[in-house]
Parts: sequence; structure tokens; C-alpha cells
Amino acid sequence: MMTEIGHIVIGLIVVSAAIYLIVFISQRLTAHKVTKLKQEKDELIQIPMRDRIVEGRQLSLTGQSLQQFEILERKYEQLEKHGFADIDSQAEQVLFDSQGANFVKATQSLHQLQQQVRDAKTTVDIVNQGLSDLKQLDAAHKQAVQDLESEYQELRKLLLSESFQFGPAIDKLEDVLSNLEDEFAEFSRLTERGDHAAAADIYESLGMETTQLEQRIDQIPALYTTLDTTIKDQLVELNATYNRLHDEGFLFDTDIAQTLDQLETERQSALDALADLLLKKVSEQIDVLQTQIDTLYETFEQEMQAQKAVVQHNTELGEGLRQNKLLNHDLNIELDRLSQDFIFTKDEDGMVRSWHLQLSNLDHQISDMKIAVNAHEVVYSQVLEPQANIRAELLRIEKEQRELWQEFAELPGRLNQQRSRLVVLKNKMRQIQRRVERQGLQGISNQYKSDFYIVSDELERSEKQMNAARINIDDVARQLAIVSTDLDSLDEATEKMLEAAAVTERLVRKAQNYPDNPEIVEATKQARYYYEREFDYTQAADILGAALEQVDPGILERTVTLYRQEQAALQAEFAEKETQTER
Repeated sequence: MMTEIGHIVIGLIVVSAAIYLIVFISQRLTAHKVTKLKQEKDELIQIPMRDRIVEGRQLSLTGQSLQQFEILERKYEQLEKHGFADIDSQAEQVLFDSQGANFVKATQSLHQLQQQVRDAKTTVDIVNQGLSDLKQLDAAHKQAVQDLESEYQELRKLLLSESFQFGPAIDKLEDVLSNLEDEFAEFSRLTERGDHAAAADIYESLGMETTQLEQRIDQIPALYTTLDTTIKDQLVELNATYNRLHDEGFLFDTDIAQTLDQLETERQSALDALADLLLKKVSEQIDVLQTQIDTLYETFEQEMQAQKAVVQHNTELGEGLRQNKLLNHDLNIELDRLSQDFIFTKDEDGMVRSWHLQLSNLDHQISDMKIAVNAHEVVYSQVLEPQANIRAELLRIEKEQRELWQEFAELPGRLNQQRSRLVVLKNKMRQIQRRVERQGLQGISNQYKSDFYIVSDELERSEKQMNAARINIDDVARQLAIVSTDLDSLDEATEKMLEAAAVTERLVRKAQNYPDNPEIVEATKQARYYYEREFDYTQAADILGAALEQVDPGILERTVTLYRQEQAALQAEFAEKETQTER
């Protein structure tokens, strides 16, 4: 029993010791924080705020600035009289509360003390910054008074000495400057009294208006020079140019005189806007005026260039018309001469007469145009397109007439060419005939005879056409083209017939090697029938060749190949002899 009581007593002692230790540590920490906060308060007291407030009073502030200063002064006086004392009192309270066991209350007291110190710092900062701002504002406004006064003196001097640069805008500029000087006087008065808050509003307005005035003073001389010198001189020049062109007979598609009057009215309107200092409007009007002036310059230049071109084109068109008429006359004469020897089928006579009528029409157009130009009844630039159309017509007619003239010039050569062609075709026909005769065939098939006589008749007709009193050279050329094609076909048929006859003869000799073969004997009989009676040499060669293929495969192809090689060698030998003869 005594042991348990002893343990309890020991436990109580330990707990009490722990509580005491916690309270002791808490008291020490709180005391340390209070000491630090009191040091911060003492540092705030050491700031020479009272001296700064005295300096602020020496600024002679009035009005809103004075009210701001008085608010700052009362803030600091409140802090000086009560705030610092309240901090000391609260510090004692915190130390007292920390001696007890009510930790919550002690903590709350400490937080209140910390907030009081923070509020004191804020008040000092606000008062300090406010006084600094007032001091800077006072200095800035006093400097601004000096700067603005000097600036306005310079502006006034500039407007007086250089008034000619501003033209009608000078009166308004002087009015604006006078108003600014009135506002400046009020600003200077408020600054002198120390009412910097009220002066600040005026100063801000003065700054913007003064900048605007300076910008106008910079911009107006160039605008005025453009209106009163550049554009004015251009209008004078344009008027002089128009009067000269008008006296020389130039016409325009618009009323130039009215346009020039309108431009002068717009220039005066721009000068009026300049007098009212409407610089943006003036700039826009100048752009419009310059564009219209440039257009007039381009119009004058265009018409002067067009006048030169029109005169030159009239000369060129007259010469082109003359040459075309001469060519048409020569074509008519040449057509009459050639019509005695040739028959024309493309209505060449109608073409020549049509060109004559077209040239007569163009002649009237050119004459009417020359009369209108000489009478100054046209706008030159509007004549260029009709002239271009006439030029195109003359070039077209000239091209067509020269093409026909070239055809006329080629007629004799074409006739000689066709005559030579006829000779070549007749020689080719005789060669075919001689080849057939040299072969010594037993007869000619009716089909071949028919083809031969057809070509022969065509050659005869072509020769009669060629020897007629008047020749249709196109018809002759077409006829000879037909003869040439038919003659090529006849030559091919002749070659095929002669080859078939020669191959049949060789196959018959080869068939004699097979007297005991009934198929070959029968085929030989049939072949002889077609060869000797029908004169169908191709059929004969096909029948006998098919029979011999049964006993000697490839015999027909070999026989044909050998024959063709022999013929090629003979032709080569003949060609060589012809070459040697020519040499």
C-alpha cells in the first residue's frame, strides 16, 4: 500500500515539474517576442517624421494639397499621441497574461500586440510616402511652371516670326495658344499657392493640349505648302495646258474646265478646313486632290500621245490602202491573163472583186476619219481602236491577196510538174507492158486486161486534159493522183502475175520427178489447165505447190524465195549499168 502511494507522489512531482518547465519556457518565449516588438516600436519612434511634417508645412500648401497634408499629419499625431502608448500598454498586458496558466488569453494578447505594431508601421509608411509625394509634386509643378512659361514664349515667338508658314491656320493657332496661356496662368497661380492637387488636373490637361498644339505647328506648314504652292502650281499648269490643247483642237470625253474649277473649289475647301485646324480632314482632301490632279496629267499625256499616234496611223493606213489597191489591180490583170490558159474553180474572180469592195469601204472609213481628225471633231484616244481595226482588216486582205498572187505565180510551175509527172507515169506504164511482153506468157487473164486498159484510158484522158486549150490544174492533179494509185496497183498485180507464172513453170519441172505419184500427176494437170487455158497463174501455182508440199515440205516457199533473189540481182545489175551509162 505504501509503495503505490509513493509511486503516485513521484508521478505528481514529475507532472508538476513538466508543467512548470512548459510555463517557464512559454514565459521566456513570450517575453522575447514582446521585447522584439517594443524594439520595432522604438525604431518607428526614431524616424524623424516630425521634422518631415515641419518641412511639409513649409511648402505653403493650400486647397486639396493642404487637405491631403492635414490628413497625413493627423494620422501621425494620432499614432504619436496614442498609438505608441497603446503598444507599450499592450506589451505589459501580454507579459502579465503570460505569467498565468491561461495560454489562450496570452496568445490572443500577443496577436493583438503584433497587429498594433504592424498598423503603426503602415501608418508611418503612408505618412512618409504621402509627404514625399507632396514634396515631389511641389517641385515638379514649380519646374513645370518654368518649363511651360519658356515653351509658350517660344511658341508665341514662332507664330509671330513664321506666321506665313501657317497660312489661314495662324489665327486659330494663336487662339489655341492664348487659351493655353490662360490655363497656364491658373496652373501657375495654384502652384504658387501650393494647391498642387487642383493644379495637377490642370497640368494634365495642359500637357495634352500643348503636345497637340506642337504637333499641329509641326504638321501645318507642310500641309499649307502642299495646298498653297504644290497643288496651286499644278492647277495653274493644268489650266495652261488645257487652254493650249483646247486652242490646238484637242477634245476630251469629260468637261475638263469644269473639273479644274471643281479642283480649285476643293483646294479652297481644304484651306478652310486648315483654318479650322481639321488636319485629318485636310490630309484626306489633299490625297483626293492629288489623285484627281494625277489623273488629269495622265489624261493630257494620253491625248497628246494619242494625237501623234493618230496622225502617224492615218499615214500608215493610207499607204497600206494604196498598196492593197495596187495589188488588187495587179491580181485582176493577172487573173484575166491566166484565164486564157487555165480554168479556175475557187471563184478567184469573185474573191478579187470582194477584196476590191472591202478596200473601197475601208477607203471611205479612212477618209471620214481623216476629215474628222483634221476638223478637230474627235477625241484622239477614241480613234486609236477604230484605226487598229482598219489596220487589222488591211493586213488580212493583204495576206489573202498575196496568197492568191502566190498561187497564180505557182501555176506554170505546177503545170510543168504535172506534165513531168504524166511523162513518168506513161514511162512506168510502158515498162509494165514490156515486162509482160518479155515474159512470153501464153495469155493474159481478163481481169488483168481490164485493169490494164482502165489505167491506159486514165492516162489518155489526163494527156488530153494536159493538152487542152485551157487547163484545170487542180483537176489534172487529182486525175494524175488517181492514175498514180491505179498504176501502183497494176504494177503490183503484174509482179504477182509474173512471179506466179515463173514459179508454176519451175514447180512443173519439179513435179516431173514424181511420175508415180498420182496426186502430183493430177495436180500437174490442173495446174496446166489454169496456166494454159484460164491464164490464172496464181491458182496454178497454189494447186501444184500444195501437192508438192506433201512430198517436199517448204518447196513452194523456197521456189518463191529463189525467184525473188534472182529478180533482185537482175535489178541491181540493171541499175549499175544505168549508172555507168549516165557517167
